[in-house]
Amino acid sequence: MKLLPEDRERLIKYVDFMKSEFADFSKFSKVDWKTYNDDRDMRRNLERWIENMVNCSIDIAKVILAVEGRRIPTSYKGVLKELGTTQYFDESFGDDISQWAVLRNILAHEYLDIRWNTIKKFIQTSEPIYKTFINKVEFMLQA
Repeated sequence: MKLLPEDRERLIKYVDFMKSEFADFSKFSKVDWKTYNDDRDMRRNLERWIENMVNCSIDIAKVILAVEGRRIPTSYKGVLKELGTTQYFDESFGDDISQWAVLRNILAHEYLDIRWNTIKKFIQTSEPIYKTFINKVEFMLQA
């Protein structure tokens, strides 16, 4: 895959942002239901952090798909799922990362207890997914 200079710059910017957000996994992994429910500032920070992670992964996926000349699906979940068809990711990875696009809507529309269940799953399971994502995008940038 041949990156144009502007695509390379965007990917570098996005991956740098994602790495800075990724560093907060350890802080947010300690949040429990009581803290999430009772501490409004923590809840807002945790939800915003998740939105940043998911939104940044979508932005990166769009660049990768465009560079490879692939269609850009209309849904965010579809964009992340399609990432699994590129040369750097596999279908399983696309399935894994695309599940978090749905979380964006849950954060906006569901009750606290419903949001918490999905947030807890994100905290418990998404760290290796995003670590792989960052590593593979950095590998692409070195090519």
